[in-house]
Amino acid sequence: MRCVLLLCVLTIAAPIHAERDEAGFVWLAADELVWQELEPGITFAIIEGNPQREEFYIIRARFAPGIFSAPHFHPNDRFITVIKGTWWSATGTSLDKEDSVPLDPGSYMKHPAGAVHFDGSKGEEVIVQISGMGPAPMIYVDEAGNTVD
Repeated sequence: MRCVLLLCVLTIAAPIHAERDEAGFVWLAADELVWQELEPGITFAIIEGNPQREEFYIIRARFAPGIFSAPHFHPNDRFITVIKGTWWSATGTSLDKEDSVPLDPGSYMKHPAGAVHFDGSKGEEVIVQISGMGPAPMIYVDEAGNTVD
């Protein structure tokens, strides 16, 4: 249910303010991003593409201070660059923030398809840019590794 909700929200949040010329160049200022809530403390904005479809996409995710995602995975590889703050990421089904690795602005991480992970912020707002091929649902798992709705 949660991953279906995410796909619906991502579809609605297309970057409607992006300026595109006849040659296909796009201009989207940071203050024009349309942020939508994914879950309490985590928002996202679509930069390019549609993460619900089988196509390339770019999104930004913003984590409020102290907020982590629940353990989850994605069906396709995702490529992440830290834009702002220190982003903390860990692998596995147990939401143990002490196992997370800090990544500063400019850092990169790859989430391989099907690999369970969780990530977020320990004490400051964090913004990451995520790209990949859709569809890109978040599939949540419990500590035993079973998917949850």
